[in-house]
Amino acid sequence: MSQTFRVMIHLRLELGMKHYEHAYPDTDIVLLEPDHRDAEMYLANTFSYGQRRQMAEHAYQQTRQMLRSRRSTLSVKLARHRVNLNMDVLDDPRKPLVSQRLTATRIGRAMARLEEVMEDLSHCIDEKTVRAGLA
Repeated sequence: MSQTFRVMIHLRLELGMKHYEHAYPDTDIVLLEPDHRDAEMYLANTFSYGQRRQMAEHAYQQTRQMLRSRRSTLSVKLARHRVNLNMDVLDDPRKPLVSQRLTATRIGRAMARLEEVMEDLSHCIDEKTVRAGLA
């Protein structure tokens, strides 16, 4: 089901991009997509709450890497719109999507607890699906 949704969304995206190219011919369009060869991105179960944080971190790191590799062409295009890439952030190999310090705050602890509850709920739904013979 995940793959079906990905294909449907990508087809809609392609149609939308073609429309924008024709409707706004003198506009800079920058589309950032995951590498189609990135197995970790494309084989992940997008319906699994437990994998979402790991998938988001992976996507963040891959996007940072892609921005670094395309910095020369993107910088020129973005500069025309007064947007700059923050190279200090892009070049920092230890920069995570979400800081681990978040769990030291009240909201961070609440988010961690919510994540645990959602993971438990995901497992319960999976078990009921298997028992009902729907998997």
